[in-house]
Amino acid sequence: MVVSSALYVFAQNKKGGLTHISCSVRDDIYYCPGCLEEMVTVKGEVNAHHYRHNNAKCSYESYLHNAAKTAFYNTFLKFKKSSRALKLHLTRAVSCSNEKTSYIQNNNIRCLSTVDAKYNLIQLFSSASLEKYDKTTGLTPDVMLSNSNTGNCCYIEIFVTHECSVQKIESGIPIIEINISCEEDINYIQKGVFSINDSNLNLYNFKVSDKVVNECHGNCSLSTQEFEIWSLSSQGRFNKTISTYNNLILQELKAANCWPVALENNVKSQKIKALAFSLDPEGLYDNCMKCIQSNGWQDARTYCNIKLARVAYTEAKNCMNYEEAQ
Repeated sequence: MVVSSALYVFAQNKKGGLTHISCSVRDDIYYCPGCLEEMVTVKGEVNAHHYRHNNAKCSYESYLHNAAKTAFYNTFLKFKKSSRALKLHLTRAVSCSNEKTSYIQNNNIRCLSTVDAKYNLIQLFSSASLEKYDKTTGLTPDVMLSNSNTGNCCYIEIFVTHECSVQKIESGIPIIEINISCEEDINYIQKGVFSINDSNLNLYNFKVSDKVVNECHGNCSLSTQEFEIWSLSSQGRFNKTISTYNNLILQELKAANCWPVALENNVKSQKIKALAFSLDPEGLYDNCMKCIQSNGWQDARTYCNIKLARVAYTEAKNCMNYEEAQ
């Protein structure tokens, strides 16, 4: 798309720095970031202040692309000079390794959540280069951040019309891809705060190590996970109570009569069948779940292969076909 009459608000000064129209000086010379042709500073009283091409016609996509990568390059240098943090917010997986959590692994539940992992690009990288050829990969990123001491680098890619190439992604180099669709996105770059949650940001090849803690870190979805605790009454009936993980003690989790509410029904049926025997080791009570004809469990009922219907588990005491499994 060629635009010759757009109200451009960014231009480069003689030193290559990106200058917003609000910071421009009327008699200074400025150049278009896209085509590098001279631009005219327009600061009238009617129209919004802007830069205008003198003679050339410029691709608006090229203007945005070049303005954005120049903005990132200038922002890195500016923040480095002033020792400000150029922030990158990622997430880190955190899991708990205390004894209590070890008893839930067999139930396909894991104590895992994410917390912020904050990085300062100024501390991680010592320099920035515009369109510098990377001898190691044979690639040329829009901006390359590098660390002369560690040899590490990071690519900054500006996405206006062309996404980051597969070749760059497969290089394994960490890549920050910034989606630019308007000049407001350039202001976003200049703020110097980037987050994995930003809708216009794509991150590739960033590896954040997991963290394991001994105690619950208070940000885990497992804390509100509901568990069932089963017992047998003095009349031989099942009793079920519901408790959240945080309120369960270690001894309860160790026991065979405790499992997650969300456990798959077929697995839960097997556990309840085993529980019918373990809670009544002396065989004092007839229970359909102990019968060889029972199949499955749902809402205190089991399927009877003789009656071909779902029956209450307590029907065993009055059933002529009851036969306890060995």
